[in-house]
Amino acid sequence: MIPTWISVVGVVMTVLSPVLALGGVALGGYLTRKSDRELDTWRHREETMRMVRWAVEQILEGDEAGTDAGVVTLRSLMRSELLQPEDYDLVAALTAAVAIDRVGPAAYAELADADTEIVEGGADE
Repeated sequence: MIPTWISVVGVVMTVLSPVLALGGVALGGYLTRKSDRELDTWRHREETMRMVRWAVEQILEGDEAGTDAGVVTLRSLMRSELLQPEDYDLVAALTAAVAIDRVGPAAYAELADADTEIVEGGADE
């Protein structure tokens, strides 16, 4: 005859094994999702800084089309969900320091207008 405590331990282990396995799977899934969110934030930040660097380079080159493209890029980036809240102040300061000083407040306001239509080609066409 099997002692009662061994039967109880057997039943408890039979019930707890799947529950513990489910808990391990849930914990693994949670840690994986957390890691994926951190990686996604890092990727967004990398892409943001790449776009900021490109826009500033375009503005500083002095070419009129490049300056316009750089200002529009910085302005669009400030409205984008790609920009992390922690990086907003940096991009806003760069936009103010580089773009407004380079093209002037009136031109910056004109370029920043959300209703501005982009027309390809010049006046010669």
